[in-house]
Amino acid sequence: MPLGVYSDFAVAALPSPIERCDRLYTRTRNALPAMCTLIAIHRTVSGAPLVVAANRDEYLDRPSEGPSIQETPSGPVMAPRDVRAGGTWLGVNPTGVFAGVTNRRGNPQDSSLRTRGTLVFEALAAATAREGARIITRVPEDAYNAFNFFIADANDAFVITYDDRPEVRELAPGPHLVGNVEPDDRREPKVDRLMERAEKVAKCGRENVLDELSSVCREHDSGGGPLADTCVHTPLYGTRSSCLYLQGSTRSEDHFFFAEGSPCTQPNQDFTALLPELSRRAGHGTREQQSRRVT
Repeated sequence: MPLGVYSDFAVAALPSPIERCDRLYTRTRNALPAMCTLIAIHRTVSGAPLVVAANRDEYLDRPSEGPSIQETPSGPVMAPRDVRAGGTWLGVNPTGVFAGVTNRRGNPQDSSLRTRGTLVFEALAAATAREGARIITRVPEDAYNAFNFFIADANDAFVITYDDRPEVRELAPGPHLVGNVEPDDRREPKVDRLMERAEKVAKCGRENVLDELSSVCREHDSGGGPLADTCVHTPLYGTRSSCLYLQGSTRSEDHFFFAEGSPCTQPNQDFTALLPELSRRAGHGTREQQSRRVT
């Protein structure tokens, strides 16, 4: 900072109003935790072995694109896209494996490390969630900023936590909450509140479960400030999109909805029609005849 002279003392020159605003923006941006919310209900709702609701919380100036079928070296996947880094935060593959990644509280973010957005594509190269979980457990140590990774299909569900190395946990049937802290850690008020909501939703039938989860994704009544809400709003950061995914007993019963923007103001658009195309591109034939073997 340039120095000014006042009497016999060297003092720092006062910043201009524009400089003060820029510094406040930077401090606020660095202080905001990256928080996404992923609710998964696994093997609990009759006729729907996997149901997922996921809000993506991100800086408002980070560009993204909605769901599309994306070609990867291992085949097609259906996923939205982070334009800046080229990866994604969630997706589903033709065999019904769903994967999602969230940031995890830990050390300060290191921009020199690999982007976490490629991990979903790597895991979705697998034909099963169990195989995909193995892929993530083999990622190198100290290569990524901290993350939580969820992966599931009709039979199995796993969460992999990564601070400086991956650690995997197989999830029991029931509702689960993956955010930016330890998964399912009810000592965190936001996790405890959403787990309680998810437990109630899990008792709904297949016909109502997505509507109930959509309502949860729009909530602002946490009482703990904007970052404690499920749908986050701040001047720089907030809920940028919301996804609802239901995996049925057969592939023709699957559903995929996506709200581009805050789910409290933007409608859920139906992207289910992309799922048959995903199967077709993978050479799996018509989805109507493809039942799932749930073990």
